[in-house]
Amino acid sequence: MASCEICGIQIMDRGEKVLVEGNLLTVCKTCSKRGKPSNNQPNIQKSFVRPKKMIKPNKITFDDSTILVNDFSEVIRKSRMIKGLTHEQLGIFIKERASLLRKIESGSLKPDEELTKKLERFFRINLYTEVDSAE
Repeated sequence: MASCEICGIQIMDRGEKVLVEGNLLTVCKTCSKRGKPSNNQPNIQKSFVRPKKMIKPNKITFDDSTILVNDFSEVIRKSRMIKGLTHEQLGIFIKERASLLRKIESGSLKPDEELTKKLERFFRINLYTEVDSAE
């Protein structure tokens, strides 16, 4: 003899097989109304599908042989002036804040590698230089 998996009473016959929230249960006649008829399918459970991992782009890394040029702020300012752009316009083009660009041009802040690459691509300039190993 089996017992109902919902209410727990003893089932005299085979019982009913129903799907309740994706699980196949053996229940009594009364509790069979709480689920869908299973049509004798094997134990079906909802499978959990993990969301796909987002692939992070490779971080731009430099070794010790490349450094930021000393006059980076002047090079960036001159390049921006040649194109006739304001800080706000440049910020829109490269998707950065204008206040950040102002600080970089004033020399009070060094750009990180990602921003440096954006500026190099946009202005077609080189902000990193090779270091001589003789030093």
